[in-house]
Amino acid sequence: MAENTSIIVENVSKVYKLLHPQINEEATLTNEHWALRNISFEIKKGESVGIIGPNGSGKSTLLKILAGVTKPTHGNAMILGKVGSILDIGAGFHPELSGSENVFLNGQLHGFSKSEIKSKYDAIVNFSGVAKFINEPVKNYSNGMYLRLAFSIMANLDFDVFLFDEVFSVGDAEFNIKTRAKFQELRATNKTIVFVSHNLSELENQDKYILLENGFLKEVSQKRSILSNYLEDVFHTKNMNICTEAISIEDFSKFDLSSELRVVRLSFFQKDNTKFTTDAEFELELEIEKLLNTDAIDPVLVISEINGNILLSSSPFLSGKFARKEDAANLVYRCKIPKNFFGSQVYNVSLCFMKNLYEVENYITETVVKSEDFTKNTKTEVVMFMENIIKFKPNFVNSNMNIDLSNLNLHGSLLPAFDWTCKSI
Repeated sequence: MAENTSIIVENVSKVYKLLHPQINEEATLTNEHWALRNISFEIKKGESVGIIGPNGSGKSTLLKILAGVTKPTHGNAMILGKVGSILDIGAGFHPELSGSENVFLNGQLHGFSKSEIKSKYDAIVNFSGVAKFINEPVKNYSNGMYLRLAFSIMANLDFDVFLFDEVFSVGDAEFNIKTRAKFQELRATNKTIVFVSHNLSELENQDKYILLENGFLKEVSQKRSILSNYLEDVFHTKNMNICTEAISIEDFSKFDLSSELRVVRLSFFQKDNTKFTTDAEFELELEIEKLLNTDAIDPVLVISEINGNILLSSSPFLSGKFARKEDAANLVYRCKIPKNFFGSQVYNVSLCFMKNLYEVENYITETVVKSEDFTKNTKTEVVMFMENIIKFKPNFVNSNMNIDLSNLNLHGSLLPAFDWTCKSI
């Protein structure tokens, strides 16, 4: 193993015997399940790696092999240094023992001496945030408390390689902030970290990505674009249409409709383009029909990433343009999105409809009040929310250059071309 190499996986396969034979991909009956098939890759010291893939692709099996929990049927997995892992909530803990006793038990199971653990004990307990209950049996701990203590043991003992499998979804906001800071600290000290997660937003800042599919190694890449490409493949597999050119929708029957409002038409287009490009202005045109004359209704445009993270919300009222009660029943809204704003990836368009926002305007302009009085007296509410009406992907185009953005590994989903200048001084 090379000096700068942390993990080597060579031709690893894992086969499980089935109690009940099943039909395999070749349409034959078999009593074997191949969780992994001939997997090979290397991870360098200090790299942070995300393993992705659909359920059943072999991610957890691979992590268990790396952790030494199970052995491969064929091939070898070699790791240089001590390995710390959190593969299941509460794994390595004895439920009848206290948190304090489990710190020593878990540490010794990972090969540390009692004196080594004792020297780190205070740091482990303080970081975990469960000091108040450290002498209570862990069987009474919540999942979050289990996770805090388990992670604190891993992060504060001197491991060389860290393996984490789908464990951070139970952490609260405070815990997530602390763990992110700790990960930065571990990476700065040349530790190797391997994550398995279905929440791809947790994996955006990794040094390398490993994509598994049906037990096979599909791709190893340092490009962040592997995450969005993977999600795009999922949409295509499910026959979910991703628009690359102008679209107009008049059928909204698949959405929960409102008795107060009917969406007649939604168009999304670029005036002079057949295909969507990043260097042209987008236009959205929305026609609605108010079914009741009692309230004014304003639309809110919501654009999110392919993984669901909301990037922005925009509405006419943010520009001081409010709908009024006396407005006609049929209204057409138009919105222009500037060119050189999006990147070349998939975005979701959603619409939210809110009523009586003009009352907020009147309340602001006519009365100076405390914020709690303002909240108490406003009657604004959401009439309808239509999620992910359109999925679209523009092609990156710039008249001055031809760049494959995936090679740049730029952070962020929006890539606005602000007004930059540069001059010699």
